[in-house]
Amino acid sequence: MGKLDKLYWKMMEWFQGDAKRIQHFIKVQNIAKQIGEQENIDSSTLFVLEASAMVHDIGIRAAEEKYGKCSGKLQEEEGPKVAKPLLEELEFDASDIERILYLIAHHHTYSEIDGIDYQILVEADFLVNFLEEATPKDTIKKTCEKVFKTKTGIEMCKLMYEERQKQPISETWANDNIQELDDFIESQGIYIRQ
Repeated sequence: MGKLDKLYWKMMEWFQGDAKRIQHFIKVQNIAKQIGEQENIDSSTLFVLEASAMVHDIGIRAAEEKYGKCSGKLQEEEGPKVAKPLLEELEFDASDIERILYLIAHHHTYSEIDGIDYQILVEADFLVNFLEEATPKDTIKKTCEKVFKTKTGIEMCKLMYEERQKQPISETWANDNIQELDDFIESQGIYIRQ
């Protein structure tokens, strides 16, 4: 079992009994991976991105225990302290640990995004949070316009949250379809008794 697989199971154990948070990190990791692959990021950056997506909310429990709440800033503060020993136990490289801890410590900070892994993590987390938090459509639109930068993330946001354009129906659609059906029946040699 590879490091990412081991981390996945450790995070399942970490959030044991909390299906919502387990499903959250799984969805964020999956979407982050899809965006990363579509944006053609290199394999080492993708590895760090996937690991970061799995552990980005690891500080929630510590924040709740320490402060009785788990705001984004508290998650950023507490998360790296919890994640570091876990990543070391799984023998992640020191440079990867450093970047993962940085991303955990900044994943709710949108003003100083300094890399494609950071950008994609933020986008993937938003895409999942929009649904989980029942974010209003106008807020989603503004966030996507202001924060999203990757072509894939922007497209995912549109596909997930913009209403599909309705196709106009011609005034003769019923007659057109009946004629097509009649033509098909005749071509098949089917005769309908009346």
